[in-house]
Amino acid sequence: MDAGLPSTPIPITATAAKTREAAIRLHPSNHTPSEETAPAIVEKDDLTSRWQRRQSFLVCQGLTDQEARTEVARIGTQELWQDLAGQLRTHRAEGRQIDANVLAVVLASMKGVTAPLTRHPGDVVAASNAIISAARRLRRNSGRLDRLHDHCNPAFIQAQRTFDSLTAFLTPWAEESIAA
Repeated sequence: MDAGLPSTPIPITATAAKTREAAIRLHPSNHTPSEETAPAIVEKDDLTSRWQRRQSFLVCQGLTDQEARTEVARIGTQELWQDLAGQLRTHRAEGRQIDANVLAVVLASMKGVTAPLTRHPGDVVAASNAIISAARRLRRNSGRLDRLHDHCNPAFIQAQRTFDSLTAFLTPWAEESIAA
């Protein structure tokens, strides 16, 4: 036994234990999707029409056009996160570590995209900037991962298509907000 280390483990406080348990529950690998669906790559046109239908529905519910657009962006990124986190959990459970690592990289690229969307409802410039930044991180991390190994996972493609369609959905409104 080392001279400077105590012989008995230091007890963890109740607060520290609760915080640790909460962090473990919130980790993407522990996400349980609400419904089991096979992951499929959605075409950009399908995503665009989905965003427009949601935006129309939210406007009918009383939100302004810009608030509805930022809410659609928040919902879209949240759905992408949940889908990828569910895939990550499945890959880890099945022992497919390379696929799990790819999904972890995609999720890490998305980290922080929903905070600006939630904090600034109706601010399409902030929403567009958050999504563009996440897409930039995704491209950079994708390039780094490609240099490490040649394993391809459709998660990068799906995330990039989602970000591209959300950017296109928000961009015309972002330019009008800057001019106003």
